[in-house]
Amino acid sequence: MRKASALTIAVHGIIPLLLSLCAVIGALHRVYIFAPNDWDYGIFSNLLWNFAHGNGWLMSLYTGLPQVNFLADHLALLVPFLSPIFALFSSPYTLSVLHGLAFSATYFLAPLLVREIWRTAGRRDYERAAMFLLLVLAVFKGFNGAWRFQAHMTTLVMPVTLMALIALHRQKLLWAVCCAVIVALAQERASVAVFGIGLYAMGITRNIRAGVLLCLFSTLYFILAVKLVIPSFQPGSGSYIYSGSIRPFVDLPAKVWFLALFVLYWLLLPLCGKKAAFVACCALPVLGLGLVSNRESMYRFGHHYQDLPTVFFLASAAHGLLWLTGRAWFARLPKYAPAAAAAAGIVASASTGLLHIPPLVVLTMERSPAVVRLNRDMARYADIPAEISVFATSGVGPRLALRERRYFITPERAKLPFTSSMVFVAPQLSTFPYDDVSPILRDLDANPSLRLTEKTDQLLVYSSHDISGASGRTIPAPDQEPPQLPKNARTP
Repeated sequence: MRKASALTIAVHGIIPLLLSLCAVIGALHRVYIFAPNDWDYGIFSNLLWNFAHGNGWLMSLYTGLPQVNFLADHLALLVPFLSPIFALFSSPYTLSVLHGLAFSATYFLAPLLVREIWRTAGRRDYERAAMFLLLVLAVFKGFNGAWRFQAHMTTLVMPVTLMALIALHRQKLLWAVCCAVIVALAQERASVAVFGIGLYAMGITRNIRAGVLLCLFSTLYFILAVKLVIPSFQPGSGSYIYSGSIRPFVDLPAKVWFLALFVLYWLLLPLCGKKAAFVACCALPVLGLGLVSNRESMYRFGHHYQDLPTVFFLASAAHGLLWLTGRAWFARLPKYAPAAAAAAGIVASASTGLLHIPPLVVLTMERSPAVVRLNRDMARYADIPAEISVFATSGVGPRLALRERRYFITPERAKLPFTSSMVFVAPQLSTFPYDDVSPILRDLDANPSLRLTEKTDQLLVYSSHDISGASGRTIPAPDQEPPQLPKNARTP
């Protein structure tokens, strides 16, 4: 066994470790500064916590109703396997840790995939290529968009998708199939990515039977999910919730440009050779879900939807770089020309999404006094009894997601009576999907069943009269304790 070189240690150890630290620290910091919103982080935190505490697939944030089944939205069968973590570590930061670790694993696995692709071609000089592609991955806008929009089941299985491709190259077919099944369990969209794994098995590693099996499994799983399982949990209509979004010819130029950008961000490497182009096509099944949709976020960079396609484009770029470096004319280039071109490409790709790159996010972290005060204010409400219903805007919502009775505060709900309830509004934070919470605040102020029990520069807290004592308004000073909540408070 040859001694590991400094370059090998950097590729497999130092660089992935530094990127991983930034991914985890940055993900935790985003929760600390109230950056994640309820539509992503709050929903999955609430779902996993509910499952861990015996509430099944309850996802209370979707509506004000006490019983909402998440399976009416997505077939996320990975939830039962992840939920025990929320029983052991019940914290608003738990999902952020899982999210950061998923990205960390991807950094470590990417060089291993490049090594396997190189070894399949009979080459051992993979380290420089692995370092280059690892840096391209680290600045890729689609990949970092999934990091920024934490956290989704599909994002959590990115490293498992990579493991499936690595297992195929090592001819560990059983491991590859097991990894593909885990990917499918994440969500019905992830099951489509299994079709891409099957194509990779057939076209690249020549495992025809395994590839056909994976493609059949992917097709049947997706059809059963969207035609039978998910609609069966949908009250009333009995149809797939996103069937109305299928509009393949809507915004067609933008969709074509989106595909072109995917290739450009990977520095045209997916076009270098037949194998590279074929592997890029392996991403088309999962990319196709966005291309047939009229939901712009699915064919844009910056959201989480490009997490799984990123894995295939990473593999495609590796095959393209293998083909490129094997050309005779490439060897005749000036010594520093490839390095200069690589650096220019990385800088160009990074410039498209600087605000999403974890190392830059960590380097520019600030300890805002307003955020510190809001964290202090929210800490005072960490032990709200389970019987109390909690309503909140998106900014502070994820901090309150680990409970059964947790709801969005909407303009419609703000006008209705409240019992055994508390309402949290942080006007200066993200209030998605509402651009302005002023109408909500006016209705809350006018609601006769509520009183304002705390008001600071960052946070307003309303409590229903049955848990806040005498009628009228009472706004305690910031250093006072919030009103005591009775243990026997009534349910809504």
